[in-house]
Amino acid sequence: MADGKKPAYKRWWARLMMVFAALVLVLVIATAAAARYTESNKFCSTTCHEMVPYGMSWAQSKHHQVDCVTCHIQPGVWNLVKAKFYALREVYVHVTGEVKAPISVTRHIVNATCQKSGCHPASTPIPEISLGTSTFSHSGHAGQLCIACHSRVVHQNVPGWTYVAPQSMAACFACHDGKQQPNDCAYCHTAPHADRGPCGACHVLASWTAKYVHPVLLGVRHVKVVCERCHVKDFTSLPTGCTSCHKKKHGPKLPDCAQCHTLTRFKPSTFDHPQAGCQDCHKAAHPNRGTCTKCHDTRNWISHFKHPWPLVGAHARLACEKCHKNGFSGGLPQTCVGCHGSHHAGLTDCQKCHNTSYWIPASFNHPFALTGAHASLDCSRCHTNGFGGGLPQACVGCHGDHHGGLPNCQSCHTTSAWSPSTFHHPQEGPHIPSGDEPLACSRCHPSGYGTHSCPCHGGGPPSGGD
Repeated sequence: MADGKKPAYKRWWARLMMVFAALVLVLVIATAAAARYTESNKFCSTTCHEMVPYGMSWAQSKHHQVDCVTCHIQPGVWNLVKAKFYALREVYVHVTGEVKAPISVTRHIVNATCQKSGCHPASTPIPEISLGTSTFSHSGHAGQLCIACHSRVVHQNVPGWTYVAPQSMAACFACHDGKQQPNDCAYCHTAPHADRGPCGACHVLASWTAKYVHPVLLGVRHVKVVCERCHVKDFTSLPTGCTSCHKKKHGPKLPDCAQCHTLTRFKPSTFDHPQAGCQDCHKAAHPNRGTCTKCHDTRNWISHFKHPWPLVGAHARLACEKCHKNGFSGGLPQTCVGCHGSHHAGLTDCQKCHNTSYWIPASFNHPFALTGAHASLDCSRCHTNGFGGGLPQACVGCHGDHHGGLPNCQSCHTTSAWSPSTFHHPQEGPHIPSGDEPLACSRCHPSGYGTHSCPCHGGGPPSGGD
């Protein structure tokens, strides 16, 4: 002590405190780092192998961009501390190997977590949801936890659990089990039909699809009929036979419809008529064409007769008598001219221009285009001696020479109209085409329009207005 040094036990104690403080600091830093790491999505979904199925289902859900702790840890330091304290249980079961799959949720997610800003704010109006014959209101269930209906929406595919969609009947009956809440159908649903007894007689809780099986087999038509069409009074009284709904089709002597008809299909009936002559019951719809069974049978009145050669187009629509004017015993010609006669002076190959659908218009194409006034002319106006020989195609061949040696008619005329022409005479002095001394055409064209001369000016051709 004389040299001023501290006693040895004090120096030892100071060193111990320094070591302890360092250990505490390291422990605090490690704890903070561990807490931070265990809050990461990677730790929740992959590092902790018990959570791998939950991580995979989270990654496949619509919440895959939301961190796990956003939903599973409430905001605030105290909530974080409580969550880490509860997490010691997971550490214990992990170390001891007492993990039970699927993992049970011991702490519910409160509504405030779902309704916080950025998620599903409570201020956002949610319309009523139509569920068949009922409507669901969120406002009427405000006191319930969101996850009571929207359970496991993020972890739908975890093995060992069956996901129940919130809009399904099964989700409704989780609370409406008859004990917590009423579960009779009329509590939520309005019957879409008149009273037919207890709903459970036809429907099941798992699905609104009817399970009722009619005691009598209903065919394809009857199964679509509303029940009240037959059960007009109530459902304890039954209709008495077909005629209680359907009018009698065959008089009072045939009341038992089931002898010929079935519920599956009214037509064709199962009735087989006894053999008898057709004329015993039926009046012929046409003049005598021989035995009815040549074309008809007792099961189908539609004719099965096939013409010796195909009747198509307008021929198929004709009554038989239009061609068979003298009965059906003798054959008729099969060529066009045999029935229609010759209309073009020896041209018998009618199908070159005509078809059986319509006689007019014909499909004939003239060797050269007929335009203007030519197109509206009757063929006989040009083909005065029949159609066997060809006709000239030049204008003068039909119309003749009108201008004395000028055969190129189309230079002045068109097929639309012969007059007025498109000819314009060149200017020749005061005479042609207009001037103070007009002259007749023949004064300069005495020998036709192929040549011209000026007899008044020495006989030579005009010289530009002299």
